[in-house]
Amino acid sequence: MKFIPWILAILFTWTSLPVQATDFDKNDLVDQQSPLIIVMGEDTYPFQYLDDKGTPAGILVDLWREWSVFSGTKVQFVSRHWQQSLEQLEENKADVHIGMSQNEARLEKFDFANSFTSVNTYLYVHKSLNSKKQISDLVPYQIGIVTGSSHEATLSALEPKLSFKRYQNREQLLQAAVNGDLFVFASTEGYQRNLELEQDIAANFYSSSRILIKKINLSPAVSKGNTELINKINRGFELIPAKITKQIERRWLGYHRQTSGVVIAMQNNVEPYIDIGTDGLPHGMLVDLWTLWSEKTGINIDFVAGDMNSTIEDVKRGVADVHIGYPESQEMRTGLKQTWHIISVKSRFFSTNLNLKNIKNNDMRIGLFPTAPYISDIKKAFPKAQIRFYDSLDSMVKASRIDEITGFVSSAAMTSHYLLANKLWAEFRQYDDIEFSTDMYVLTRIDDSGLADRIQAGFNLISVEELIQIERKWLINPDDRFFASSANKIKLTIQQKQYISSLGAIKMGYLKNWAPMEFQGENGEFLGINADIKNLLVKQLNLPIIPVAYDDFGNMMNDLIKGEIHLVGSMAKTTDRENAIAFSLAYWPSSWAIVSSLTQPPIFNISQVGGKRLAVVEGYHIMDQLRQQYPNLNLVIVSDTKEGMNSVIKGKADMFVEQVATLATTLKGGQYPSLKMSLLAELTEHNSHIGLFPGVKTLVPLIDRVIATIDETEQQNMYQKWVSLDLNSDTSQYQRWLKLSVIGFLVIFFISIIILMSNRRLNVEIHKRLIVEDNLRFVANHDNVTSLPNRSLLDDKLVQATLIHQRDDLKFALLFIDLDGFKAVNDQHGHHVGDKLLQHIALLLTQLVRESDTVSRFGGDEFVVLLNNIEAKESARHVAENILATLQKPLLIDDLNITISASIGIAIFPDDADNATSLLNISDQLMYQAKKVGGHQYKMS
Repeated sequence: MKFIPWILAILFTWTSLPVQATDFDKNDLVDQQSPLIIVMGEDTYPFQYLDDKGTPAGILVDLWREWSVFSGTKVQFVSRHWQQSLEQLEENKADVHIGMSQNEARLEKFDFANSFTSVNTYLYVHKSLNSKKQISDLVPYQIGIVTGSSHEATLSALEPKLSFKRYQNREQLLQAAVNGDLFVFASTEGYQRNLELEQDIAANFYSSSRILIKKINLSPAVSKGNTELINKINRGFELIPAKITKQIERRWLGYHRQTSGVVIAMQNNVEPYIDIGTDGLPHGMLVDLWTLWSEKTGINIDFVAGDMNSTIEDVKRGVADVHIGYPESQEMRTGLKQTWHIISVKSRFFSTNLNLKNIKNNDMRIGLFPTAPYISDIKKAFPKAQIRFYDSLDSMVKASRIDEITGFVSSAAMTSHYLLANKLWAEFRQYDDIEFSTDMYVLTRIDDSGLADRIQAGFNLISVEELIQIERKWLINPDDRFFASSANKIKLTIQQKQYISSLGAIKMGYLKNWAPMEFQGENGEFLGINADIKNLLVKQLNLPIIPVAYDDFGNMMNDLIKGEIHLVGSMAKTTDRENAIAFSLAYWPSSWAIVSSLTQPPIFNISQVGGKRLAVVEGYHIMDQLRQQYPNLNLVIVSDTKEGMNSVIKGKADMFVEQVATLATTLKGGQYPSLKMSLLAELTEHNSHIGLFPGVKTLVPLIDRVIATIDETEQQNMYQKWVSLDLNSDTSQYQRWLKLSVIGFLVIFFISIIILMSNRRLNVEIHKRLIVEDNLRFVANHDNVTSLPNRSLLDDKLVQATLIHQRDDLKFALLFIDLDGFKAVNDQHGHHVGDKLLQHIALLLTQLVRESDTVSRFGGDEFVVLLNNIEAKESARHVAENILATLQKPLLIDDLNITISASIGIAIFPDDADNATSLLNISDQLMYQAKKVGGHQYKMS
């Protein structure tokens, strides 16, 4: 008896093996017990294909195996390229074709059994053609198809003018699309076996933009006149329960095609991660992640809400397909499958005692959720503490306020949101040194392997930059973020990796003496802000970069234009330069300032110094601006910052113009105690870009993706690392200069005069340094593209508005504005046009509101307008209508007529909410409602 399993295994393996049959003919099998020979395509994943072991697999293969069981008939599969599979049946070398669609040409050659499954077919359109919404729009482009597929006949019937490019199999077709040989191709639903290939396809052919061709019913086919076999096939498939068919489809596609898609179980009251908004719709960071997953995969999603326990039961009972994200750990197992690590949440200790000492050795009471996965870690970290469990954050906060517990540990982002929303933030302290990380997992049922695979494949299509953007939207505190601090590299396509490999070493020029942006260390190493940017490029792109040091900017620019070097940091993008150099996105803002002698009178604007000699580094773009706007200036060209400073000291120039950050660092060094710095408002702000030799301009979108990952925390770290303006140290420098002057004169009378004059100058310089700090604060609180207040400053203004309007019993409105079609402008015309469009929109919005109101850039193509002291909702409605009417007119950007519209959500204080966070969320959700119904309109609650 122990040999029976071996015998059964051998029999099963034999019946499933594909036949490598160039010379195989079914007539060679004369035995009455010979299996039914089924010919199949070999690469139409997930319907019919050969797996990595060469074994037939897919939806149709599994359906036929079930047919074999229920009909009592052995089957054997023969795999071929698609066209060859049709020829195999036509030449009578197989009994039946596994399944195909019917058309006139095939009906003349074959007889068909009843349809036993279906498949949707689509035209996948390159992202550069995302404005093409109908099949007729694609007439100018060749459509990629597999030879012998039904796509050609179907599409030709829909649009006779289409032309086609044929490929032997699906993999060749997809590879052509990846290589840029195709801008449109026809294919079925589902996803690719090859993850890298799918990522390459998804990067350029969005599922959300695909065009449905038709739903195709698949039927087995046999040779003409074989009615007996047709009847046998139909009887066998009629015996298979519908439940089994659904299970097979779900196993391979990951969801029920007969339903709306994937049902996701989600918890309530876990903002900013998950919750139901005031509009009754799900919102939160995890909701946005799943929404993006849906866009990437083309699979619809729906949400069912509940508490933590009921949502798990919903998945187990089949009410939902997947759990949105659950804090599962070794101590707390649900019995479900950990399909995807979606995020890690940071939890910290909160207490109303603002000055706790020796916390870990303190005999105190700590509140926890009973489902917290870090309970054992808490006990180890606080051996003397008493643990008390609470079922909600609200109950823990109340217990802490009445001293029932010393404090509690909870999600930092969720708790911060709760405390702010309930005006309790000032009562609590967050102890940052006590932190626990919780991994959140997407959960599915153990037997849902197909769904698990589909979920993983879908999330793998989401880029790091997209994850970071969603996280920034919901998690205001950078310390709470997961994706920004994760070690994940930017996902590159095969084509992009091959391109980077083909480049070899990339040379990046930098100036030896231009701190803090870039300079050469004592050992010849490349240092400064641009060195940090270079290191990010190396880390994220695996791009080998060799730094090349230069003494002056002019020579470096010439070498960049000639291609002797490939990259240069901190370049200003001008129209003239764009003719010879490619540019990345801006990554660092900095204002200009002027250095002059301490004996010079205060300088507030350039008009004061007409006819003076102004030193400027050769190659700086500001030279042209100065010549055009101030023709009376005498420009003195210098090679670098050091020469510019010395030219003022030696009297060769009256002043020297340079970036604020560079001058602040240089003056702090103490080498130029007789010089002072003045900020000039009329000089435009300089934005640092990376300039590229045109021969490597294909790197621009990749470098832009790296720049997009640099959040405010990383910028702040760079700022603190390389840019430091210390008023105390500056004061001591001038005091040293004062002492040296005193010793030099040796006369008491002159000493008194010098002290008096120097103190006055010292006070002036301290005042100027304060102006510098104000300017640097402006940079930190304003958007570097539009110069509007950024999200950080908006948060402050919202808090102030809430306090003032609450005190005076007044109303204010919040307009959340999202531009419709902005991404298309970026994709079609480039980011430089997109930036100019944003600047134009910013100007329009500012002109449409009062000076007392605030227009801010929230991020990306989103703006928020704060309308102070409104009488009624009609005032906000009137502003929204003016905005929409103004945007109806075409905007002229770089000789391009661009039409843009907007979706606007309006929230009113205190009618809709009485705190800043809720107002933002409500207006955001209302904006999404406006966008869902077509955009170019506003919504109010």
